Amino acid sequence: MTSADLPNELLLMLQRGDADAFNYIYTTYRKWLWVAALGMLQNEADAEEVVQDFFMDYWQKERQRAFTDIGHLKGFLYISIRNRCLNRLERDKVMRRRQSDLSFLSGQVEATDPVEVKELRERLKAAIGKLPRVRGEVFQMGYMMHLSRREIAGALQISEESVKKHMMLALRDLRGMLK
Repeated sequence: MTSADLPNELLLMLQRGDADAFNYIYTTYRKWLWVAALGMLQNEADAEEVVQDFFMDYWQKERQRAFTDIGHLKGFLYISIRNRCLNRLERDKVMRRRQSDLSFLSGQVEATDPVEVKELRERLKAAIGKLPRVRGEVFQMGYMMHLSRREIAGALQISEESVKKHMMLALRDLRGMLK
């Protein structure tokens, strides 16, 4: 085999699920992908987690994907990491917004006294209990369990649009109850 045949043979081995080919791809491109992820996420641990998760998912779900050449593989690797970083940033944005919503619901009171904190939690729990069943479940799953709309929709067997609507209505109702 000539050195020109090496990339093609590597891609064929990778498509057949060869662990050595996967290890070669991992060791060759891991740092490059980590730097790309770090540039987007601005956090070393998050970048490492995104790259590790990608390679685990790739090995488990997509290792038989066919690539036309090394450039095709490199493009796939980069775009996969970029998309995962964008998803992570969007998820973090949603979490910050939800935390902001929760602080608004509790009257934006900076409660440092454990008794005040306990009272606020009890008031919120009681208000959530007064919501219609699905609305309360959606709120708890989204704001307390930090699940995505897609995860909530799957668990409750409703559409993502319904989840969005229930969250909006739950926030409106809770704001009214906690005034």
